[in-house]
Amino acid sequence: MFNFRRTFLTISLTLLSLAFAACGGSSTEPDPTPAANVEASASSASEAPQLAVALASTDLAVGENRVSFGVIQQGTGPIKNAEVQVQTFVITDAGLDGPKQTVTASFREWPGGSGGVYIAQLSFDQAGEWGLGILLTQSNGSLAPATTRVQVQEQSLTPAIGASAIRSENKTSKDVSDLEELTTDTDPDPNMYSITIAEALDQNKPLLVTFSTPAYCQSATCGPQLGVVKDLKSSHSSDMNFLHIEVYDNPDEIQGDLTRGKISPTLTEWGLRTEPWTFVVDAEGLVQAKFEGFVGPEDLEPAIQAVLQ
Repeated sequence: MFNFRRTFLTISLTLLSLAFAACGGSSTEPDPTPAANVEASASSASEAPQLAVALASTDLAVGENRVSFGVIQQGTGPIKNAEVQVQTFVITDAGLDGPKQTVTASFREWPGGSGGVYIAQLSFDQAGEWGLGILLTQSNGSLAPATTRVQVQEQSLTPAIGASAIRSENKTSKDVSDLEELTTDTDPDPNMYSITIAEALDQNKPLLVTFSTPAYCQSATCGPQLGVVKDLKSSHSSDMNFLHIEVYDNPDEIQGDLTRGKISPTLTEWGLRTEPWTFVVDAEGLVQAKFEGFVGPEDLEPAIQAVLQ
């Protein structure tokens, strides 16, 4: 009988050990299965399509993390909607410690079919270098492995889950003569620029704040992200606040030339280095969910419901 878990463990450890050794380390981790099985698994892996992992998460820290990544097949491109399992390993001087966790990743397609990422909820119990072993089940049922290494920080760069939201005094519509000075959204909702984050927190209501730049987004998902948020606002605006913070502090001055752009100080306060980002904050002002990159209603709606209870 085929043992999926044993094969996954063998392939992951074999490939991660090779990757670790190639980077100057050494592994003394004992083989989890007999040598014959390791050789068979390694042979199977070598015959599988060559896969690369494109990590989309930039802020991984001790605790729970929403990890997003793409899987790319050499010569073909991104692989969508496949069955993907993820295992985590601690990389130590002695080799690999794990697997610590095994989870199933879910594929989230971006609007318009422009791409997408796999999402896995992973928990890291210590800072340092970790390895991710990824096993993809192809349409014909065969297995294809891939690996990547991630750096886990002791503390998140952005507000952590359970931490207080940053009380930013961002610019609002009261500070400008036109909303073009606040956003690159071509159809802005004035209510999303009427108060500061600090003022929203003082109302003792849940808050959703999204950081994006629809006109200048590097991933081309900022506009669709803001669209999703505005749709959700139409259903929940009576119960919570919704704010949009533009990535650039001077969007009206850029005129297509990003060298003129000045990053909003609010992004710096929140520790954001990529876009878009979306945070869901409860009525006590504590961050209850955060999403790096595009997040659709299937993930945002449950996060909203959790803070409205």
